[in-house]
Amino acid sequence: MRTPDLPRFPARTLRSLGALLLLAGLVAACGGGGGGGGGGGDPASPFMVATLSPADGANGVATNAHVLVTFSRPVAPASVTASSIAVGNTENGGIPGTVGLLADGLGTTLEFAPDNPLPASKTWSVVVSAALRSTSGDALGGDRTFIFRTGTGGGAVLPPASALQPTSGRLQQGRRNHTATLLASGSVLVAGGFVQGTTVTDGAETFAPGTQSFTSLVPRMRHPRAGHTATRLADGRVLLAGGYYEINPGTLNVTPTAEVYDPVGNTFTTVGPMGTPRADHAALRLPDGRVLVTGGSELQGAFLADHASVEVFDPATGQFTAWPVPMSHTRATHAMLDLLDGRWLLVGGSDADLRPETFSTATGLFTPFAAANPDRARYGVAATTFASGNATVVGGEALGEVLYFDRTFTQLLNTGSGTSKPRSYATATAIGPGRVLVAGGIDFSNGSFILPTCDLVVEGGVVGSETYATSVRFPTGMANHTATVLGDGRVLYCGGLNPAGGQPEYDGAYLFTP
Repeated sequence: MRTPDLPRFPARTLRSLGALLLLAGLVAACGGGGGGGGGGGDPASPFMVATLSPADGANGVATNAHVLVTFSRPVAPASVTASSIAVGNTENGGIPGTVGLLADGLGTTLEFAPDNPLPASKTWSVVVSAALRSTSGDALGGDRTFIFRTGTGGGAVLPPASALQPTSGRLQQGRRNHTATLLASGSVLVAGGFVQGTTVTDGAETFAPGTQSFTSLVPRMRHPRAGHTATRLADGRVLLAGGYYEINPGTLNVTPTAEVYDPVGNTFTTVGPMGTPRADHAALRLPDGRVLVTGGSELQGAFLADHASVEVFDPATGQFTAWPVPMSHTRATHAMLDLLDGRWLLVGGSDADLRPETFSTATGLFTPFAAANPDRARYGVAATTFASGNATVVGGEALGEVLYFDRTFTQLLNTGSGTSKPRSYATATAIGPGRVLVAGGIDFSNGSFILPTCDLVVEGGVVGSETYATSVRFPTGMANHTATVLGDGRVLYCGGLNPAGGQPEYDGAYLFTP
């Protein structure tokens, strides 16, 4: 069985726990991860180029396209160099770019990612080097040359697939609906989550970027929790609040408990509790160091009821108190973003009213504003803020529509530039000024398929942003995972739903280098 937070039913405020568990189980049954598996090709077949993208002789190719060469058998990584694929023509010469194998678990596809968009309306030669070898040592048997012609448009430079690589170590415990928090030391605290079915863990571990390894913490959390929040306090400690727990095997409840992790003393200390049990809520640190906790769900019999209530944690006292005003709408699995101007954006997770709202850190008030036109209820939304303070809102619905929040006019716009696949329970992470990578998720429009692919949202354009499919992909589907920006700008992805639909949950981890 799956957790009651996945998926959400947008048709009513009270959702049947049994129905949620049943439908989430269908995610497991249908979820094949879209990648990974078998060694790729018959070892008795000749080592040769099997397919090329763009195809040989293609016309009107996008100027930001990557060249993907797929071979009949896996390529020996040691034979791959910067000159394994060369792209150029007599007029423009050789085009600089990055050459690397796709980290898709097959090892059969080599990519050339240009550093800049190719000039438009030009014919280009692709030379695949004869120095390439298969993993069994077979030679390609001579250079292979192909041509294609660019069209008049393309768009932003896309990240190379080779920017995503598995970490040296894996999670000590597969988990989903967990949290991953960057500590002041540069390491990452990975805490809680579902580890198998409805089993919730009180275990935590840390990730060391230098060694790319995970280490289990000897102290356990004070309480098992999944679907909780983790917020780094001003003094470097981490507040972990709420979440699901198991009353007994197969029976879940929602907890009001909270605790603080001290990385200096390596201790978990009980604080609080919250005034209301909450799971799938959101939390952000206020300018004065307190932590505001919004919304979430509570079990009422066999149903999940979403909250509009808000409370605040004071690190000085270790206590929660009710916020004097609630949100304008009930919300769970929503996003809460710092707009960098003293306001926060709250969006998604509401089935009673589609309108988003802002929160003012100066006045403490929530102010609703009009929804994007058109829009619909969003559960498991992915959202983040650009360096400009504007934001992108992605997923949580079945159409793949991408929204852009313009903070100057307090307006959500439908960009008309959607994701390559509809995505729920994906992650959205800034990977540079004006660039956001949307990773993984579940496509509820297509048999609850767990996606391995990634899209790039680039700020700019008539309606705020443009979205592009990329060749960046995990070797297996990823959803209910975490994405954490490290101190050096790399992004750590870890855990999530078992993409094969089995148990225990996924223990894989990856680093993306912008």
